[in-house]
Amino acid sequence: MQTSLDFAKEFERLAREGLRESTTELGGVAVRLARVAGGVEGRWDHHAGTAETAVVWSGDFSVEFRDGTVHLGPGQCCVVPMGAEHRGLSQNGAEIVLFTQPAG
Repeated sequence: MQTSLDFAKEFERLAREGLRESTTELGGVAVRLARVAGGVEGRWDHHAGTAETAVVWSGDFSVEFRDGTVHLGPGQCCVVPMGAEHRGLSQNGAEIVLFTQPAG
């Protein structure tokens, strides 16, 4: 069982290998690292059984909800409540860390 993750090294590996994302489970929490291209809008999504925390590692990232948008920079985060429709977007590209855990 993996108990730690070095974000900097994992983002370096993703960039080097031309990968968009990776997911690691740590203590029952899914930790997803994602590289988001600039000028790309994500698809509308919702998570019926879990909240999702998005933390910006680098770049600019916005979480758009049906009733507003949260703009984030490096070191900032927001929580997408369980069931909330949302999508991510970035003007110039970003590296983000997403945490999800089933509600219990």
